[in-house]
Amino acid sequence: MAQKKVPHSIHTTCPACGTEIVIIGFDEQKPATKNKKEMKAEAKIEALRKAGVNVDNLFSMKGANGQEIIARMNGGELSIVPENDPIFSAIFAGGAVPNSRLFRRWVMAQVFHMLSYRSYYGESGFVAALQCKGYKYQWTMVLEELRVQSKLAENDVENFIARNRWFNREVVAKMCDDYVYKLRKHVEKLTVRHCKGVPYVKLKKTNVFSSDLNTKVYRPLTDAATAVSKAETPWKLFLAASYFFSLAEKWWMVYDTPMSQVFKDAYKGAGAYFTMKNLLLFHGATFKNGCVKLSQTKSLRLLEDKAAEYSDEGWRLFGLMKKLISDSNIDIEAKMAEWRK
Repeated sequence: MAQKKVPHSIHTTCPACGTEIVIIGFDEQKPATKNKKEMKAEAKIEALRKAGVNVDNLFSMKGANGQEIIARMNGGELSIVPENDPIFSAIFAGGAVPNSRLFRRWVMAQVFHMLSYRSYYGESGFVAALQCKGYKYQWTMVLEELRVQSKLAENDVENFIARNRWFNREVVAKMCDDYVYKLRKHVEKLTVRHCKGVPYVKLKKTNVFSSDLNTKVYRPLTDAATAVSKAETPWKLFLAASYFFSLAEKWWMVYDTPMSQVFKDAYKGAGAYFTMKNLLLFHGATFKNGCVKLSQTKSLRLLEDKAAEYSDEGWRLFGLMKKLISDSNIDIEAKMAEWRK
């Protein structure tokens, strides 16, 4: 029997404006073949598993009318996974799960790798892994973050707020001040040379007379730092920070310089927040109230409350993440081995 084209529709939501989008497509199928929308619950769970979603807490169920559904168990509470879930829509559309609206799932993988970091010199742990990236990393990472935030501020306010909580104008301004302070300390340790009796120092490949340090080096940097602290929009903040970095890199940027403490704290806070959100949404993790596990809904609410409370104390949210991992019996090494497989 000849194949015929069978129409199907995919219902999803625009991540920028929230508008519902319906995509109509046609599949060449035999008359007896079911549409992908009519996949059995077990087949959907298997599709999720192949797409990398943890399905340990998902169950297929059949109602009294014979209709199959998927349910999720969290903290003893059973909830129905809706048919129009964006994850299902993505799988139906092409079998791939996009990362743009799945809460930066790669962040959790990076955090887990950094937690398990071991160097040849005996250093270990998250902070050692971060410093191993080199001092310049804190600037390139922040500049890319600010660039992305400038776009999110226009198209995705919800995600902008979540990310700006950790890397914002105040944090970048403190990073600038920290650089200027460390640069001054570095210059104080330099060998002062003389040219016809006039003292000078060498910064990178440039000779700077000691009398010109303030006007040629320090003042431009402090003026640029002031521009960062007064930036009125995310885009202007990105431009101001980019200019400061260009000056900083011109004069001094050494790999093993300790990163700014405010940067490390913000990095911990952002990493912990997005890691916990993914653990709660996709890996069956839940917070505990004493010995009682909270539901997914209550756990997510608690995460948002703590993120707001610790917005300038990322290290405390990082500690909460470690507790969540422990309470949920998540084996970091085993999880990474699962990803590699």
